[in-house]
Amino acid sequence: MNNKVDEILDELDEVLDKARPFPFGGGKYIADVERLRELVNDVRLNMPYEIKEARIVAFDRDRVLNEAKAKAESIISQAEKRAAVIASETAIVKEAKKMAVDVLKKAQNNANEVKRAANEYVDNLMNNTEKFMNLSLQDVRKQKQTIRENRK
Repeated sequence: MNNKVDEILDELDEVLDKARPFPFGGGKYIADVERLRELVNDVRLNMPYEIKEARIVAFDRDRVLNEAKAKAESIISQAEKRAAVIASETAIVKEAKKMAVDVLKKAQNNANEVKRAANEYVDNLMNNTEKFMNLSLQDVRKQKQTIRENRK
């Protein structure tokens, strides 16, 4: 959670601390409702940082996967062109085909490895973002509980 949200939550606590007991209210208090709403809106306005972070991670994942796919296609295309050149060159057609298949397999293996590494990288980023967002959510829930308990 960022410092701005912490500051807003501190201010929420201050408003609640300044609340006065309601006469014959059975433990109810009078508080500056407008100020409380402003502070809640401020929290909402300052929370999207984590959401933006998650979108950036998702965008990076797509970008990495697209780059991996393009690189794989380029490697395969180069391997196919090389195989065609080797095959068209005279005497060693059999050997050329064998080499082309080997190069193509290596290119596909390389492409698969690049895709696997990209997926692992993106998975780690998403896991870290999920952990961060869960911690932020826990903080918000704790603060809400504290506010509710202080209202009683």
